[in-house]
Amino acid sequence: MTTRNHLTSAQIDHYRSGLASAEQAAHIEAHLKNCPQCQQELQFGQQLSQLLAPLPQLAARLPRRSSRTVRWPRVFAAGMATASLALAVFVSVPHLAGSNGAYPGGFDSQSLSPQVADAVQNIEFYQWLSNHPQMLQQGLQNGNPA
Repeated sequence: MTTRNHLTSAQIDHYRSGLASAEQAAHIEAHLKNCPQCQQELQFGQQLSQLLAPLPQLAARLPRRSSRTVRWPRVFAAGMATASLALAVFVSVPHLAGSNGAYPGGFDSQSLSPQVADAVQNIEFYQWLSNHPQMLQQGLQNGNPA
């Protein structure tokens, strides 16, 4: 039960907290009467418990930070970064086309296929048609190819 004729810290803590059985408590008390080193460890534990006792009440007094609090500096920084990126894209897109209208990647407005050119010229119609699929069905039923 003892280490080198001394009680272990766990045994002293068990005794101090009242968790030791009556038989264990009697053995520990008998040892504490004759061992100044174990008495000091018991007193240290008691003093430490007394000093730490107010901590739960102090913690309860602290204001709780809500996890839903908006951190405005972060929101502002994210907004500024997004606005800067949008401005950079807006400013640089007109400069992507060269003086002859060619875009990087090798295609220009003259090399488009007739289908793509038609889609670009009539984009509003195709957008309207995508929102009204029943009109496309009626046209196919009447024999008009799409």
